[in-house]
Amino acid sequence: MRRPGLGRRIPHRAVVLIAIVAGASIAVTAPVSAQPPAGTAFTEATSAAQQVSLITGDEVTVFPRPGGSTGFALAPANRQPVQSFQADGGHRYVIPAVALPYLGKLDRSLFDVTAPAKQNSGRIGLELSFPEGAAPAALPGITLTSRSGNTATGYFTPESATAFGAELHRRIVADVAAGRPAGSSGLPVTIRAAGAAQQVPEQPRYPMHDLELGLKDLDGKPVNGSISLIDTDSASRANLSVDVEGVARVAVPAGHYAAYSTFVDWDADGNVKAIRTVAVEGFAVDDSAATATLTVDERTATAPIRVSSPKPAAQQQLQTSVYREDPTGRGLGLIVVGPETPQYVSPVAKPSSGRLHYVVQWGGAPPKAEDRYRVDLSFAAEGIPADQSFATKESELATVRDVLHADPADTMPVAIDNGPVDPVIERHGFGASGFYLPAPGTLIDYLGTTHTSQWGQEEVKSSSRQLMLADPRRYPAGSTTTTDWSRGPLSSGLGQWNRQQTCEACYSGSTVSLAIPALRDSMPDHTALPLFYAPKVHYSLYQDDKQVFDQDGATGAVVEAPKTPAVFRGVLDVDRTAVPGVSQAGKIRTELSVRYDPAAENPVLPAPHVCQPADSAQPCRILGALTVDYRLDADLTTTSKVGGQALALHVGHAAFSGAGSRSPVTSAAVSVSFDDGATWQPAKVTGTPGDYRATWENPPESAGKSPSLKVTAQDRAGDAITQTITGAYTVAKAGA
Repeated sequence: MRRPGLGRRIPHRAVVLIAIVAGASIAVTAPVSAQPPAGTAFTEATSAAQQVSLITGDEVTVFPRPGGSTGFALAPANRQPVQSFQADGGHRYVIPAVALPYLGKLDRSLFDVTAPAKQNSGRIGLELSFPEGAAPAALPGITLTSRSGNTATGYFTPESATAFGAELHRRIVADVAAGRPAGSSGLPVTIRAAGAAQQVPEQPRYPMHDLELGLKDLDGKPVNGSISLIDTDSASRANLSVDVEGVARVAVPAGHYAAYSTFVDWDADGNVKAIRTVAVEGFAVDDSAATATLTVDERTATAPIRVSSPKPAAQQQLQTSVYREDPTGRGLGLIVVGPETPQYVSPVAKPSSGRLHYVVQWGGAPPKAEDRYRVDLSFAAEGIPADQSFATKESELATVRDVLHADPADTMPVAIDNGPVDPVIERHGFGASGFYLPAPGTLIDYLGTTHTSQWGQEEVKSSSRQLMLADPRRYPAGSTTTTDWSRGPLSSGLGQWNRQQTCEACYSGSTVSLAIPALRDSMPDHTALPLFYAPKVHYSLYQDDKQVFDQDGATGAVVEAPKTPAVFRGVLDVDRTAVPGVSQAGKIRTELSVRYDPAAENPVLPAPHVCQPADSAQPCRILGALTVDYRLDADLTTTSKVGGQALALHVGHAAFSGAGSRSPVTSAAVSVSFDDGATWQPAKVTGTPGDYRATWENPPESAGKSPSLKVTAQDRAGDAITQTITGAYTVAKAGA
């Protein structure tokens, strides 16, 4: 979140990736839907990825993630802190610090990244209301297109929004210089996203009571901002975020409440000097008064967060997360992310009802960039302790060697993002953060285990805008683990996963699904999600050699299940030749054949995995789809030398938490082409069923070229795979 952004500006410093739940209930699961009609397509998830431009000039990349959750990447250009929370039926809001004092004047629809404003040729529409009797006037970065009385319509562009963000900053500097609370001079206009749905209050299901909300800063003066409010007896009755402009009044049921708010302190130069998060617990609303009053006071955030690293490292990120749940596990999550900015919190005892889970995540880099290591620590508590000094012993570190492979044409930085995982975090949505560094190369990640030994990692490529997803794993203290990222040759295909995944080779009831993820690397649980530069894909599905589906942009299909046994053959063509930074594996063709028998008792898909052809009356069963993992003997750019060449090949089956076909692999063959597939020569294949070693010669005339590979394999049940990777690797030029 602290670097020129993903998308239009190339990131160089830091990125934060936060996965969030798609709905207001908190499990990171895809809803079980009715059976899709026959002929439904699986499409690349990136087709729904979009760049959301905030009115402050910041950019957010929003994209779907496995299991029905949503992810976003945020990288403010000036490394300013941000607040993120979820409210209003699952909508996610990302509010940069410069906008917090203007909430109310700036409608929250401007910061809704899960329902972004409509864009027309790069223009983001606005609706503006000026004070009664005032003529509408343009503001920096905003162009007006129509005027009517004291209202107007207009727009900003991703480029012009930086001018509006600068105007907000200028006003904050002026307020601080005049001894006023930041943003107290206000804006001469109220702005909301054009076409944004009006917030219509739900019909009360309980007797309602007025609650007056206010905020006070370090000087005891009223300030503007936002308050997250939850009924801790039952979050289903009240779980909302309220923008406070002076004083806000809401109607809520009687009950016990917790409130949370983030304050940002500015210096005279307009720099953020501190972030303070205040929690109020045990506030009661009842029938004793006509109007209850709650004031959230910044002065109670007295505990400074201090983190000590067991390795020399300078802080680059400090993130605090508050998860407040009622006794049923429903609730809210408030995330505050800052770079080097000091943070303070208000101590709160562990609640007697429900749960207040508090997590601190800290990330640091070595004094010398050439040392190529990171330290990522996390700490958790029930309640918010008065002592905010956190430390991890060196003996509590786990070491992860992240080996970063890169296409020879890709010279842009790569980020490895890390995020701690515990049961509460999983309910509210996994998040990770990291910092870019040159690739190829090896990064040493020192992960703290004081809070949890379970961490999630993801790789982000800045050139191709590619996110490589992986299952979270346990890293015990003192352990050393090596993980390859984007190791080639890259391919298409299914994998083996232990965390929630949508089964793309399953059947249930009257439907069958068969899909082939477009891109993966050599790790069984790695699958790439292209964010913007999506490859061209085309998918065809055959039932006993009769084509039953054929579509551009699809990677699979759900079709009607036959009443008798059949062979389904999916054919996926992937073209990556137009993707920036790609010179290898430009085209991939995968043919996957699976045998379907409605009477067979294939392995049942275990929880928490979900099934696309969902039928609650019948279990979802896993088809015997083959997978291929490649480990080419090459350098970190998938480049080999002239002479002997070796390839380790593992052939297995798609598996979900260990469940999948156990049919023995009976054969595998490898061929190589040095003339773009015009001719093929067989490689020598040795080994045991499922684990093979292929060897061949790279002749002198192949120097500087990119040979292609073809692999075929079959199991005893008759399931099969054939895969052709054009330009799979590179042979180094003579003398290189």
